[in-house]
Amino acid sequence: MRAVSREARRRTLLRAAGRAGATFSFVAALSAAGMAVAVPNVTNVMNMTNVANAEAPAPTVSPSPSAAFRVSDPRVAGVGGVAAATAHPDVWWALGSGTGRPRLFALGRDGGVRAAYTLAGVPAGHRWNALTIVKNGSGAANLFLGDLTEGRLGSLSLYRVAEPAALRNGTLAAKPFKVRYPDGGHDGGTLLADPREGRVYIVTRAATAAAVFALPGVLGPQVNELTRLRTLRFGVRGGGFAPDGRVVFRTPADLRVLAGIRDKVTQVVKLARASGDALGVAPDGRRALVADRGARPVFRAVALPAGAGSPAPAATKPVGDAGEPVSFPSKSGPPGGLLGTGALAGLLLLGVLGVAFYLRGRRRTR
Repeated sequence: MRAVSREARRRTLLRAAGRAGATFSFVAALSAAGMAVAVPNVTNVMNMTNVANAEAPAPTVSPSPSAAFRVSDPRVAGVGGVAAATAHPDVWWALGSGTGRPRLFALGRDGGVRAAYTLAGVPAGHRWNALTIVKNGSGAANLFLGDLTEGRLGSLSLYRVAEPAALRNGTLAAKPFKVRYPDGGHDGGTLLADPREGRVYIVTRAATAAAVFALPGVLGPQVNELTRLRTLRFGVRGGGFAPDGRVVFRTPADLRVLAGIRDKVTQVVKLARASGDALGVAPDGRRALVADRGARPVFRAVALPAGAGSPAPAATKPVGDAGEPVSFPSKSGPPGGLLGTGALAGLLLLGVLGVAFYLRGRRRTR
């Protein structure tokens, strides 16, 4: 009886293993068939989406720019950057080099120079072509300035200056930070900062495309590595953030509005006349200010279409000197993709069926 019982149990286990193997083969076949059908469908949907995006360009508007103000001070020439002040209403920060020595100017709404500053801690003969402003973790605002053409060699220096609390002529201390591109040299087109994230970006200058690089969340005395975020399919000459997170880029022919730095173009604003590259966005986000080239430039206001920025990414920190680096979240699917997920599900199902058949066989042999 004991020998018969053992033989019966052995046959039962073999039958259970065979059934489980057949089940696994069936599941694997279904998974393979599912993949054969699912992948082309996903690809087709993506292709249809891309075609739809290509066939449905962003709405275009053509507002008439109005002269916001003209600067009569000859020192404010060759404007290299514009940013709205945070501590002083109706004041714009601008870089000018009319006297041969670059200076930082505080311009009033009438175009008058409210204050002019030189910068200490900057090498002699250094030039400026980019400017942005951002608040740090304590709420104080800092100006970031630089010559983005330095990046052609692969790295460049940015200088941080605390926004003056009082508008009076003087000298400001500039703290340098060395930043480096991860993929070689680039000619920078604009420097801009997201007021919600406190994140600073460099966008390269090219005729038909531009790359967006992010500064690390922590800037140190060592060389700070930039992170490549995305590529834009248009050239960039200037840019700025609106308070709600929208981004306005100055291209060679128009202004392009994005819901966020990671989003696509939602509106195109045609410019009726050529103007300079320096661009800033008003604190209310309703207009952009574009500075003409040359001496005694005219600052022109361009109305921006109404819109909302994309939600601010979570877990970000303003740019500072201490703390932990900030990493950028990326969208990801199931681990191993659809094939890996299907295989994992098949193995789990095999284990469950094997245990079930084994227990059933034991009950029959008793």
